[in-house]
Amino acid sequence: MSTEPNNVPNPCVVELRQLLQSMLGEDFIRLYHYGSRVEGGAEAESDYDVLCVTKRRLTYDEVDSIIDRQLDIQMDHSVLFDLHFYSEGEINSPPISFTPYIQHVRDEGIIV
Repeated sequence: MSTEPNNVPNPCVVELRQLLQSMLGEDFIRLYHYGSRVEGGAEAESDYDVLCVTKRRLTYDEVDSIIDRQLDIQMDHSVLFDLHFYSEGEINSPPISFTPYIQHVRDEGIIV
């Protein structure tokens, strides 16, 4: 059964935002939740599409550390995140700012 559009973030996405804020501190800017869980059409096993915007580009070690910690949330809630990271400079500058992906996230996503 697919779902209707939903502008209220699931508690697991709110918990992910709290984790990101805690781990990134002042480098965290915002978290977009987009995709079928927001726009409608999600199935019970659909993942949660999220994009984290940071002040600076994260190192591979930082991303790995976050991914390790997000696994706990996924296990606790029996969900799967499709988590992407972009710095504010990247998503506000060509060519990335003009990609259909980034435009879609901004237009259809919600800020959590």
